[in-house]
Amino acid sequence: MAKDTFNNLDKEKKEKIFEMLKEFFQEEDLKNINVSGIVKKLGIARGSFYQYFEDLEDSYFTVLKRETGEIHHKFFNLYQENNKNLDVTLKIYRNFLSEELFDKNLKRLYRAKFFMFENSFMLNGKNYLIENLSDDEYHLILYIMSVFHELIKESITRDYEKEKFLEVCNMYIDWLLGGIL
Repeated sequence: MAKDTFNNLDKEKKEKIFEMLKEFFQEEDLKNINVSGIVKKLGIARGSFYQYFEDLEDSYFTVLKRETGEIHHKFFNLYQENNKNLDVTLKIYRNFLSEELFDKNLKRLYRAKFFMFENSFMLNGKNYLIENLSDDEYHLILYIMSVFHELIKESITRDYEKEKFLEVCNMYIDWLLGGIL
């Protein structure tokens, strides 16, 4: 995550940089997401950017972590809270995702995660699951999360509205719980 130099900025300057980064990642075309674009948007020297962040990925995940909170650990937490009841967990998670992606308008911010930074992000999440689950549970959660990750990617690439997202999500939940045939 962000370097101490960024974390130690006065609150107003730090918040301004954060909001401009967030806006950049939400609005910029994926092909134009790069450090040059960020420093231009922020109006800072390239060297200043590297005083605040290790690299492009670091700046993105600083924004994503704050904006999405625990969205990636939410399924695991819900699964535990609901005594590993998959039916209940999937339906609660569906509602949670639709609120995060559509009501909080995080769908645009997630684009870069799925299309630019997927591998490094997934590694951190997998390590967390490996440390906290049995091998069978790890593979079950990994399988279910891959279904939801693909659904989120599909909703971004096909520009689903919330209603379409919920419709497809319900179909996926039915398949997960009852089989696909």
